[in-house]
Amino acid sequence: MKPLNFIFFIVVVVFHSFDLVCQNDNIRLNDSLDVYEMSLDELLHLKAHGVPTELEEIINTLISVSTKKSISSREAPGIVSVVTADDIQRSGARDLIDVLRLIPGIDFALDVEGLIGIGIRGNWANEGKTLILLDGQVMNETIWTSNSFGNHYPVDQIKRIEIIRGPGSAIYGGYAEYGVVNIITYQGEEINGIRLSATAGQMEKGLGRNNLNISVGKKIKDFSFSLSGLIGQGQRSDQNFTDFTDSSYSMNGNSYTNPRYLNFAINYKEWSFRSIADFYYTTQRSGYGTVIKQGSVSSEFNSLFAELKYSKKLNNKITFTPRFNYKSNEPWKSPAYDDEPAYHIQGTRLTENIILSYDPNRKINVIIGAESYQDNAKYQTDSTFFTDNKTSVSYLNYAGFAQGQIKTKFANLILGARFDKNSAFGQAFVPRVGITKIINNFHYKFLFGKSFRAPSIANFDAADSNGIKPEFSNVLELEIGYKISKNSFFTINAFDITTNEPIVYYNNYDTLTNASIDLYTNFGSCGTQGVEAEYKLKNKKFSLILNYAYYTAANKTRISLYESKSPASLLAFANHRANVSATYLINEELSLNTTASFYGKRWGAVGMDSLENPILEKTDSKILLNAFVNYQTKIKGFVIGAGVYDALNQKFTFIQPYNGGHPALPGPSREFLIRVQYRLQKK
Repeated sequence: MKPLNFIFFIVVVVFHSFDLVCQNDNIRLNDSLDVYEMSLDELLHLKAHGVPTELEEIINTLISVSTKKSISSREAPGIVSVVTADDIQRSGARDLIDVLRLIPGIDFALDVEGLIGIGIRGNWANEGKTLILLDGQVMNETIWTSNSFGNHYPVDQIKRIEIIRGPGSAIYGGYAEYGVVNIITYQGEEINGIRLSATAGQMEKGLGRNNLNISVGKKIKDFSFSLSGLIGQGQRSDQNFTDFTDSSYSMNGNSYTNPRYLNFAINYKEWSFRSIADFYYTTQRSGYGTVIKQGSVSSEFNSLFAELKYSKKLNNKITFTPRFNYKSNEPWKSPAYDDEPAYHIQGTRLTENIILSYDPNRKINVIIGAESYQDNAKYQTDSTFFTDNKTSVSYLNYAGFAQGQIKTKFANLILGARFDKNSAFGQAFVPRVGITKIINNFHYKFLFGKSFRAPSIANFDAADSNGIKPEFSNVLELEIGYKISKNSFFTINAFDITTNEPIVYYNNYDTLTNASIDLYTNFGSCGTQGVEAEYKLKNKKFSLILNYAYYTAANKTRISLYESKSPASLLAFANHRANVSATYLINEELSLNTTASFYGKRWGAVGMDSLENPILEKTDSKILLNAFVNYQTKIKGFVIGAGVYDALNQKFTFIQPYNGGHPALPGPSREFLIRVQYRLQKK
């Protein structure tokens, strides 16, 4: 389908859906109430307004990802998306890639050694630029600050995902420069019994995935616990990979993505403890762009997390929350292959955090926090050293942050800032300001934030003679939204991102050793501008989500490492992206779900010239069409689902978002999926 035809199709569906709602639901356009502006007496007498629709509950969901203080997503000082468990289950999503690629502005690209990382608004955002939280634990590993996606995190256990597309450093620090993904799983009281799910997927030539999830949980008076686990086997692709020397291999059996995951939590009154073990085993033969001669090699990402938290409400106005976190990471663990040495390094971080929340009245909130952490890293292989010939390094970081929220009849004002002082990179200060408000069916947001990416341990280790320091981004955002009816909602936002002195990788040839050296430096500036729009419709029988995202780099300074032949485009990420997600409830037991992702043309390397410079070309546009059917059986709590992903067999590829000399990595071919879920919940 051509891009113009696809966009025309979306427009037709939107207007047809709006017409159906107007005909069937007898819309009242002025049916919203702002509970934050109501007196206590008005709240106590709130009886006649009616039960909110499912869509109203979603768009008014109280979230804390953008402020650490619960606030309606329509008033939160960030461009926020919320994904519910129902959204995930009905779509048949296989992993987080399937879930997040339906969010406007979010995409995925290739790093090296088979790792797939996240991009936001046209920018490569994997290494320390997007914070991934799972039940409050920072999933970014400590050495490179990256995340690896693909059959990894347990989507069947997720209750809700809160996503910020925009700066989060004023709250979260140096991992949240471009965005935050906050994953919340089901807890003890919500499980209240046992949950089981099994997923089997088959691609054209081989295994897609075989995963087993189990969760148990219970609340007894003031005590609750939960224990969730995931074990499985999958693979990245069953297609063939070919490098720029025409060497080739089949990824079937050579690209495993096998998760092993355990999440344990206990809560007693104000105390809570959580521990997560996340062992992600992968295999690959693509290396740094050239087919590995000896066959597939493993690349492991192993992590342990622990948290002890105490949250005490001192009185009706003050809440005091100290927290202690420990995490240990062994990322990219791999044996020696071809000319690459074995890699095994352990990184740990111990964090102490304290937050004081003060509500002098219902319209004012002040949050003050302090945090310190110590990063440690140690090589576990012989003859491998940091640049100072030591086998271990250690860095200290101290931070303070504050935020104030004031609600008035005309606007909600949010002011915040964070200051970090690090023993390695020095200081970082990032302020932010937000003005938001719901006015009847409209809402608006005017946001400005400064954010930063803290250099990773690996960046310090491979810094060139100029040293390394944080990169900073200035982000300006404007959003307006309109609740068309109880069942339909529309938002549109515009953004402008400028990143100054980004941390850039480059390769330097050392004439003394006759070897290439990987180095990092701060260089130049970059960024993107664009718009994102989304329309949502939900009624008893039908739900529809349509969104569109556009970015351009034409008005920004560009860095050669990321640029394509077009001034508007950066490598790997399409300027135009659109998504459709629709669910039709045939009856109480049976639902039909379809999702489609449209990708405009993308730039990527297709070869190397005689001077070893990449040859760049555009890929064709792609449409990833998926269909999934859910059936609630006569057995209570027992659900069977079946469907197909990439029904048109587009054989999507992941492109490297920088000039690293790596061909595009094939993704999955058409995959048929079966999922069985059972929930036993006690009354």
